[in-house]
Amino acid sequence: MKCFYFVIPMMVFCNHISGQSFLKSTQIRPVIGARNHTDGWVGFRTSGPRYVISSVLLGVDISLDSLPISMAFHRDWSNEYFDVFTMRELGISQKQTWIENHLLFKYRMKKKNAIGIGYYHMKRENIAHHTFNSNRDNKGLLLSYSQKLDWLSIELRNKISLQPIFGFIVDDVLYSIVMTYTIHDPTNEKDENHKAKSKIAVNGLLGTRFFSTKGMTIIPNEDFDKIGISPTIGIEILDRKSNFSLNLEKDIWISLNGGSPFREVKGYLNSTFIGIKYHLALKNERHIRMGLGYSMIRDLDKTRYLVIPSPYNTDGLVNYQVKGIGVTASYELFKNTDIELKHTFPIRSLNEPLFNPTRFSAGIIYRAHPK
Repeated sequence: MKCFYFVIPMMVFCNHISGQSFLKSTQIRPVIGARNHTDGWVGFRTSGPRYVISSVLLGVDISLDSLPISMAFHRDWSNEYFDVFTMRELGISQKQTWIENHLLFKYRMKKKNAIGIGYYHMKRENIAHHTFNSNRDNKGLLLSYSQKLDWLSIELRNKISLQPIFGFIVDDVLYSIVMTYTIHDPTNEKDENHKAKSKIAVNGLLGTRFFSTKGMTIIPNEDFDKIGISPTIGIEILDRKSNFSLNLEKDIWISLNGGSPFREVKGYLNSTFIGIKYHLALKNERHIRMGLGYSMIRDLDKTRYLVIPSPYNTDGLVNYQVKGIGVTASYELFKNTDIELKHTFPIRSLNEPLFNPTRFSAGIIYRAHPK
């Protein structure tokens, strides 16, 4: 009996010690990022070309110091505003909300890459769901492969749709590209000398661009500010040896009219730039940067030309009303802070002049390098 009284406290003490050790070796880190995916889902999609949506992502990663295994829970969502073009004169519009939950178990391999398997739940709602009582939930399995570049994790995810329709690898709507930053991740090298010697550097781009709203069409009794202000976010992957970088940048400008009974949004521009930039180092330790790439612009002002019949060729311009060549030039006025000029020359567009003042902007861009 005395042995029994001795063993029970010892078991409790040992479990307490092992529990403390487990907690000390467990790391829970917040994650921020974006998931890039198309506007379709298995079994149904709207007509026309694909439209790529960038959803804001938040989540947590849970890992053990002693094991190369981690668990991640991520949620991303977007609140899209779409016009029903054929009903535009009546002021009819529709909104949709799109929320996805991803639960992944990952195995970390060497060279900062990982594979994962998990589960996803997508809930999407728009006017069609309430009108036709259609299915709003999509569920299934999730496969992933990720690669770490500096502090940025780039991940390819593929869904295996199980509900309501089965879908597998051949369905391109089941693929997405996820870019995330894990706060206080120990795999992010903190040694500045190591960073200087590394071949690749990844910078986050944050900034503001200013442009003229002259020439933009407005309905009677509405007005725009003469200068539009659009936030800018992006990612820059720089090859230190060649001084060339691959850039993905997005500008979004929205002008609201809360007093209008017909339109909640009276002005909207969404500009995406994908291109190459050359970074020329100067003797004063500053840089001149010149960029050339592909520019795609969604313009609410241009969607009026999408009504049927249209006086213009609308093929390929339903999602992006301006497609062209983007040109940028900047000077590093302060360390990691550039003053930048940008313009888009249209190749395919809806009634777009070659030099539209709305497509020219002057901005301030800050390059952030998280640790």
